Amino acid sequence: MKQYFQMRREKANKGLDFLFKTPIIDDEELVIYEGKADEDEYISWKPVEIPFEQDINSFLDMNLHYTIEDYFNSYWFADLDGFYKNYYIKLQSVLPDEWNSYIQLIDSYKNNHGDKLDKVPIGIEGNGLIVVVDNRSGVVYLEDFERGSFDSIADSLEVLIKTLKLNN
Repeated sequence: MKQYFQMRREKANKGLDFLFKTPIIDDEELVIYEGKADEDEYISWKPVEIPFEQDINSFLDMNLHYTIEDYFNSYWFADLDGFYKNYYIKLQSVLPDEWNSYIQLIDSYKNNHGDKLDKVPIGIEGNGLIVVVDNRSGVVYLEDFERGSFDSIADSLEVLIKTLKLNN
């Protein structure tokens, strides 16, 4: 993820500063925020390495694939998105004290899949497909819920993130 954020910073430094701007949420003291919000209520942010191990499994009352645990234990950040092959991928943000929204996402996903969590949602694709990680193998898929199909796009979350590009 460090490689991804370095690439994002390089692009931002070349005039694409919106890559590190996000709408401000309720907590104006969030550790990732830098400076003050602008007139449109956007604020600069920076990725911050998480200084301690978060017990993700206890939040969700289940065991996640280690790559998902690593994802949620590496950095706090507002945005992680880009192009992978021909897909625009936006992965789940990781913010301090924002577990409730992710827990709700997991619960909703589980309810829509027969109370099973063989695959875990981690983001969304530009056309509305769900980015999921197989909870046993770590393979990343795009799920088309309406068709009930899963198309493999990356061998792992690490491969996906390392190969994201900020322009297609």
